[in-house]
Amino acid sequence: MKTRKWSRIPSELEIANFDGMHCNKIYQQAVASGWHCPCCGRSAQQLIRWTEIRGTWFRAKYADEHGMGFTIAFALHHCHGYGRFETTLICGDCNTADGTAKRKLGLPKSWSFSPSEIRQFVTVAPYSGKITIDYAKAKQLYEQRSWAVFEPIG
Repeated sequence: MKTRKWSRIPSELEIANFDGMHCNKIYQQAVASGWHCPCCGRSAQQLIRWTEIRGTWFRAKYADEHGMGFTIAFALHHCHGYGRFETTLICGDCNTADGTAKRKLGLPKSWSFSPSEIRQFVTVAPYSGKITIDYAKAKQLYEQRSWAVFEPIG
């Protein structure tokens, strides 16, 4: 029987054996350095989540008979506008939350929330891709800083 997305938390052994899949190098470096997502605060191991594995090669290697398995996502988050912040490694869930908040609030494509701003409106449970976004807080942060879209730094 196919299990629900995010319904499994990895065991200590599954975490120890997890290689990072397509993010192998980043994952291994993040674990070794004790990295935590600067937005949601989760450790690299806490980014591991149970979901459907996509891609023929990854599915054959990592998925169970129902196509489910543990996966992970990282992103090099960057400013789409005038460089309000440095490109920063964040988890894929927080990067998704940035885009989701911008679309829902109708914000310009040239706007990006910084990692410290994302931290103020996003919550993601460990071992889960379930994202909770405080849209009112995101809107407030945008309104407080929207001038930066039009004024280049430097």
